[in-house]
Amino acid sequence: MTEGSLSRLPRENIELPGGAVLRRRSTVSDDAFIDAVAADVGHLGEWLRWAQHPPTREETEGFRAEQDADWDAGRSFVYVLTPADRFDKVLGGGAMFPNGEDGVLEIGYWVCSPATGRGLATRAAAALTEEGLGLPGIKAMEIHCDQANVRSAGIPPRLGYRLLRIEPDEPQTAAEAGQSMVWRHDGAGPRPLLQAP
Repeated sequence: MTEGSLSRLPRENIELPGGAVLRRRSTVSDDAFIDAVAADVGHLGEWLRWAQHPPTREETEGFRAEQDADWDAGRSFVYVLTPADRFDKVLGGGAMFPNGEDGVLEIGYWVCSPATGRGLATRAAAALTEEGLGLPGIKAMEIHCDQANVRSAGIPPRLGYRLLRIEPDEPQTAAEAGQSMVWRHDGAGPRPLLQAP
């Protein structure tokens, strides 16, 4: 997939093993998103450029509108992670988006500090990988993460991704080392959800 669009869109709600749900960002309130990120800027901002400060309502509304338009056009897909029975509590999030190579989607994921250590990032990454590989025209999924982000870098190999390369990358946050690990899953071997804890 390049900058074009997909002929079929991914599911808006993806249930994860253990009870959490990845939900299309626009189905969860801006208040829930703002509250979660604002309460955890110290943790999230370490690795996420967009979480360096508490989000304003104006920023959040603008990003959500852009994300919604991109989703509807089949360009990129942003999710938030919530408990199965709640739309008002954000545990984290994830996304699938083009990386510039035809037939390849990149995924990203994040989890708020109160929800870390429970395997949610691994399960979210597995679900996004599975969902992406099921979309028409998608032959591979990639995860890019800074080499210094040890916790995040531990997830791709558990899901059957292989390390393609480590390349210089401009640091986006103070914690980043500027060395991006590029992981790829081409759908061969065991399916990722079966390997997730």
